[in-house]
Amino acid sequence: MRDDLELIGSHPMAGREVYGVQNSDERIFAPANFIVTPTAKNTPAGIAAAHEIGKLLNFHTVVELDPRTHDEMIAFVSQLTHAIAVSLMTCNDDQNLQNYTGDSFRDLTRIARINETMWSELFLLNRGPLIEQIDSFTAELLKMRGFLQQGDRAALEEMFRHSTKRRALFDRPAVPKEN
Repeated sequence: MRDDLELIGSHPMAGREVYGVQNSDERIFAPANFIVTPTAKNTPAGIAAAHEIGKLLNFHTVVELDPRTHDEMIAFVSQLTHAIAVSLMTCNDDQNLQNYTGDSFRDLTRIARINETMWSELFLLNRGPLIEQIDSFTAELLKMRGFLQQGDRAALEEMFRHSTKRRALFDRPAVPKEN
């Protein structure tokens, strides 16, 4: 790269399961987060410019993370969610599954319609943090399994209350729909 240029990593946490210019919609930025990932090579002015870009694009929140923390967070909030959605779609081979599901299954697996080339590359590039998150998720799922096996309703209810409380922190206004 030329000496007069500065690359500042950033990650718009906005996207859809469909791709291509024909599916673009700038309204996806409004409820989304924008992560700036500067390194020691970046200048304060460059970092400020990256933050300004996130604000100009109308992202809900603009935050800054070092690249390692970014990769750890992305393993959890993005890659693990895609891994879960893909696993849900591949763990049951019933050929009529689409005839039995409701909105919760469709909502949870929306992102399983996935670009296999891009996502396999992303998973492999960040495999260490992603494996850690898969292990953490598996442990939590096994904890729930244990509560079920033991018939421990109180423990399940506590887990559900904790989940509901944490999920409330994510509620944001919906993206306006086109007329």
